[in-house]
Amino acid sequence: MFKVLRSLFRRSTITPTAVDTALVTLPPNLIPDASPSPNPVTPIFADTETTGLNRDGADEVLEIAIVDAEGTTLLNTLVRPVRNTAWPNAQAVHGISPQDVVNAPTWAELLPKIASICAGKTVVFYNAPFDMSFFPAGFFPSVSCAMRRYSDVSPTGNTWVKLSDAAAGSGYVSSGAYHRALEDTFACRHIWLFGIPELEKAYPSLTNPRITAELASEAGTGLPLIFNTLYQDELKFVTINDHCRLWTKDDREEITVYRPRTLGGNGKIATLPKADNPELTRRLTAGDKIALQLRARDNDVLLFDVLSLRQKKREITELPDRPVEFSPIDDDIFKCFIANRSGICGAIGEWEDFYKVESEIARICKDRGGRYYKTRAKSARFAIIFDPYSHTADTVWSLQQAGYKVTKFDQVVVQFGLTHLWDCPRYLAYVDSLKHYVDNPM
Repeated sequence: MFKVLRSLFRRSTITPTAVDTALVTLPPNLIPDASPSPNPVTPIFADTETTGLNRDGADEVLEIAIVDAEGTTLLNTLVRPVRNTAWPNAQAVHGISPQDVVNAPTWAELLPKIASICAGKTVVFYNAPFDMSFFPAGFFPSVSCAMRRYSDVSPTGNTWVKLSDAAAGSGYVSSGAYHRALEDTFACRHIWLFGIPELEKAYPSLTNPRITAELASEAGTGLPLIFNTLYQDELKFVTINDHCRLWTKDDREEITVYRPRTLGGNGKIATLPKADNPELTRRLTAGDKIALQLRARDNDVLLFDVLSLRQKKREITELPDRPVEFSPIDDDIFKCFIANRSGICGAIGEWEDFYKVESEIARICKDRGGRYYKTRAKSARFAIIFDPYSHTADTVWSLQQAGYKVTKFDQVVVQFGLTHLWDCPRYLAYVDSLKHYVDNPM
């Protein structure tokens, strides 16, 4: 179907050039919103490439492209910055050099033309808050964010989805030139016009959801589960035969139900009060593994089977009286392995980036006369914890008891000078967000 749709909206590739500008009246200074407009007017799609992430407000636009809903290019031009003279990190991503923009118009010269193109239309950016940071406040009459909308209707559970991933998931076939404004604009257009509507059709919203589920008692009778809260925005993503996991802690008054394929507290579909579900609470406390499996769905009514597996509660390694701490990094780090390699998700990074870091760790260890081990080895000295869920005293102490010094993945990234390959603040923020969901967090 995507091939048919693409043939209806076939586009042509236009090389960025300098454009003529004319002074026009700017649109009214209405406050732009990154969320989808409830009553969108005719959409057009835009993207910028820049000298950096604009965290301090000092970066500038290097390229902008705008296309309409039919796929016609309305603007595609390079932009000459007036403050920045070099941007090596950004250039490594999009390939735009200082020489490329020498004869291009400045941002101030282009703004009137951009305002004229966008007048009376909803402008859709993929990551609207970022792109809008380069425009004057109130520049656009209406703005929508494709990434936010895509994450709202996608079952991935990620609030931040790469443009290339969302485009591929929407059936878009790229020319291979991501991180150039025109290609990214066409990808954004496809996500908005085709990918998001398909997801909305696949996972329709629930108006007044109800869950029916019974726990089999030892006498063979069914005990209806009592729910106190349903989260319909997540519940709509549960499909037939999905196993939804139950989670709680001894000091919590509720049991939380999570849908599959989510991590880090995302994907919450329901909560059950322990006081109203004593048998369920007793079994969970005893160590039983319990899940809800969706058997049938009739509009807003969802019928779940309760799966219960009796088992002994896992014996936890007894922790020492003193606080458990990560080991200081020393020269033994050059004989290391990565423990707990699971846990990768869009919230912390991509496997491709992880493998790049791992490869560099192996190279540096070899250069320093050591060795990087793919798995746990007797001759290894350091264990590096990667899995965000494994930043616990139990995991660290267990590895230390096995004879290893233990450190964290982000500390090794910094120690080895690999921060250009891995976003440590993003990784640490995710680890910190899990502290309420794991026992004995570090």
